[in-house]
Amino acid sequence: MRTPHPNRRSFPRAPACCATAILLTVFACAHDASRELFEGVRLIHVRKEAPEPLSYFLVSIDLAAPGLRFTTTAPNGDAPRDTWTETTRDFVGSTGAQLGINASFFSYDNEPHTDVLGLAVSDGVKYSPWSRGLPYGVNFSKDNAVTFIEPASPAPTGYESRPSVPLYNAVAGNLRIVRDGKNTTVPEGKRHPRTAVGLTKDNTLLLLVVDGRHPEYSVGMTAHELAETLLRHGARDAINLDGGGSSTLVVADPEPRVVNVPLPFDLPEGAAVPERGIERKVGNNIAVFARPVKAE
Repeated sequence: MRTPHPNRRSFPRAPACCATAILLTVFACAHDASRELFEGVRLIHVRKEAPEPLSYFLVSIDLAAPGLRFTTTAPNGDAPRDTWTETTRDFVGSTGAQLGINASFFSYDNEPHTDVLGLAVSDGVKYSPWSRGLPYGVNFSKDNAVTFIEPASPAPTGYESRPSVPLYNAVAGNLRIVRDGKNTTVPEGKRHPRTAVGLTKDNTLLLLVVDGRHPEYSVGMTAHELAETLLRHGARDAINLDGGGSSTLVVADPEPRVVNVPLPFDLPEGAAVPERGIERKVGNNIAVFARPVKAE
């Protein structure tokens, strides 16, 4: 997420809600819709018009579901910097996953490669240590245990974490927005598109993507509103990941498609908001592999 431009302008008026995002054709402009995507994986789309337009997508994942597994963006080996940038949709397609969201903050400089900011581990390969300013993380173990972690001290390798768990697939965020069932943020703040990861008491993973920067469709959330939303959906713990124009949710059913409307701060002068938003190449993603829903 970047600092807003002081001369940021409003986007042109968008078409009616059914033309705003591709997923709305599935939900038929429903204000609150839910469906099972895969075994143990459910997608909820919440759409509000008052007091201000808001749209967000919540994926709830039963971590005990058979066949479930996770991965994150792998390091690029001997190539420059940490990872190759790619859209979340391309990442889901290349891994053969069923679902994906953007994850870590990264050096946003329009290069084909980037440095991931904060802790990053992919399938047991550690390639980015903890860094100042991103002191919160989440780790997905090989057997799908989800643990919210922080840097340990001392940390001679830069990867020591508290609590101490074997790092398998881990990403970092800038805010621990929910801790032990309480909102840890302050009420003030600016509204942006957001991406967050939460966990409920009954071991359900929550992936939340909030649309924003589109006054006719969705204004986004503050960090405080993000935490309150996750609490309403049962979160016990949660962190804020990279947001803004990076915030993206992809579902492969079977072809990967973006279901939200990712938007940057500014569009070219005179341009209308694209129906499916504008995908950004990012430095790190989380992919979810799940089985098809069993036939009744």
